[in-house]
Amino acid sequence: MLTITPTAIVDINPGDQLEVFAVIEGKKVYLPPEANYVMQDKRGIWYYCARKPRPKEGDWTPNKTSIACRHDGGYVRALKTPTKTPWLDTCQRTVRMVCGAKGESRRPADG
Repeated sequence: MLTITPTAIVDINPGDQLEVFAVIEGKKVYLPPEANYVMQDKRGIWYYCARKPRPKEGDWTPNKTSIACRHDGGYVRALKTPTKTPWLDTCQRTVRMVCGAKGESRRPADG
């Protein structure tokens, strides 16, 4: 049996000092620190990667990881949304914020 492990959390801050997220369908999707870009493929499935992806043979480069989230009922599924824009226009940078200690405010991460 194939087991999918979650790679992202929707709308709930995991509590890390470095927040890495993207806004997809109006929801914050918290991602691992190595996620620098997110993009959607032709089928509507979302992915993240560390380096800027390039189109290759009608899809994004193969060095990408699917964004898998725990949904209602406890099931882990790949994040899939309806395609509203052409897949080549969906690539975007993630947002990186540093959360300070108690009493300190959040600020954009350097880099």
